[in-house]
Amino acid sequence: MWIFTYGSLMGDGWEREFGCLRREVATLVGYTRSFTKASTANWGSKSTPCPTLRIVPQTSAKCLGIAFEFEGDAAGPLKYLAAREGTNFDPIEVTIELASRAAVEARTYIYSGTNLIKTDNVAETLQMLKSARGTSGTGSQYLRKVYDTLKREGIDDGAVDDLWNEFCR
Repeated sequence: MWIFTYGSLMGDGWEREFGCLRREVATLVGYTRSFTKASTANWGSKSTPCPTLRIVPQTSAKCLGIAFEFEGDAAGPLKYLAAREGTNFDPIEVTIELASRAAVEARTYIYSGTNLIKTDNVAETLQMLKSARGTSGTGSQYLRKVYDTLKREGIDDGAVDDLWNEFCR
């Protein structure tokens, strides 16, 4: 079984605990990253929510991320991810294309909750990131972590790159 990741799950090593067989850059067509999921615990609070990533449908978009392969039905990793992602992240089956060009079925998580940030203004999103602080760290740390992971994997993403470039000004 394959699991496709696009945010913090790409690079924090969670998969090692579950005997990941292989990890590979992969493409999910028809989705794009969006900093519109409001974290009110891990990276922010209710008074200063942190814009974190989710993926949203967008015709002709391509979201590059990391796919992890596990043996069998991957019950262990799926149980872990259900707890980590929470009740408002729904697992869906998608077709992804691996860097090796193979098309495989994978599971990914789509946010279906109502805890959304209703702006696509880079300056507003950046201000929210700079003021957010939660149990896992600050919004600025979250952005840096995602940016560094993408760059380490050789992935360019407009939403992340634009926000990072503004942050560094």
